[in-house]
Amino acid sequence: MSKHLLTRSAAVCCALLLLSAACQKYNPAELVNCEKAAMNVHMNGQSTSLKIKSSTLLRTESLSRSFKLLSLEAYIDTMKVVMNIADGPYPTAGLANDSLQLKTYSYSRKAGADTSGRVVLGIKDRFYVTDSAAVTITEVDVAARTITGTYYIQTVNPVREANGAFTKVCYLSIK
Repeated sequence: MSKHLLTRSAAVCCALLLLSAACQKYNPAELVNCEKAAMNVHMNGQSTSLKIKSSTLLRTESLSRSFKLLSLEAYIDTMKVVMNIADGPYPTAGLANDSLQLKTYSYSRKAGADTSGRVVLGIKDRFYVTDSAAVTITEVDVAARTITGTYYIQTVNPVREANGAFTKVCYLSIK
């Protein structure tokens, strides 16, 4: 199965899980201790704080490969940053825990290199094509379900570069 097909399949699975399982298993109490969460974007010499819209850890199981998928979305006024990380493959037993590997997940459109660290930048209702991106996970607190790290993105046509950090962002774990 190609990586593109796997990525598209994972996206469809995420959407289906969000529409079905998320509604049934949503527990707002799980996100109560998220007052220390922060995320920013640094672009064109300016740093701006972002509001975190959602952060969800999903699992996708197949006969050949099983992955954990983290999707994090943050925004401010006319800008949106979306990060998608696919971590794995895992044996079925390894899918149960709420952790991700501490490492850099990267993507490069030109090199065809993809370790499943996608970042998308949207400005004024338009998402730009990602040329290269990286998300580095530096800390995962499984008990509090928080994640900390940094990210980088470069887009194509127009070329824009942005980077930032996220600290103690709570994630909802959907099993």
